[in-house]
Amino acid sequence: MKKIFLILSIFATINYNNAYANLESFSCENLLTKNKTFIVYGNNFAKEEMSPNIWLFFQKIKLDKNNLNILSIDDDKTIREWQIDIVSGKATLTPMFDPSSNWLCLNTEKQLIALNDLYKSGALSGYEFEKAKKKLLNN
Repeated sequence: MKKIFLILSIFATINYNNAYANLESFSCENLLTKNKTFIVYGNNFAKEEMSPNIWLFFQKIKLDKNNLNILSIDDDKTIREWQIDIVSGKATLTPMFDPSSNWLCLNTEKQLIALNDLYKSGALSGYEFEKAKKKLLNN
């Protein structure tokens, strides 16, 4: 019985980790107000951290080439809509009762990889690399 339980628990752990393996994330900042938010998304899943540990889930996710559009809907009305250009990071947030605002949404992990590649190729010195990495991680 213990062996069966052990095998099932290992199988459950492996499947749990695979369920979230393909998720991407963005750290977003409003260009005017400097407000920040965090967005996590996958093919059929998206959520936004509205404030620490309070998440808003999106019901419609559309990913076309370099554009991500996510909508949160209630009673067939759009509550919140994000339109994000994945390459440039330029984003527009359209909430239900407020005017649209411009944001910058960056994928920190991809930026760190790009910085590391620049450093390895010699395009950045060690000092420049560390300074850019520190700035990126502190945002």
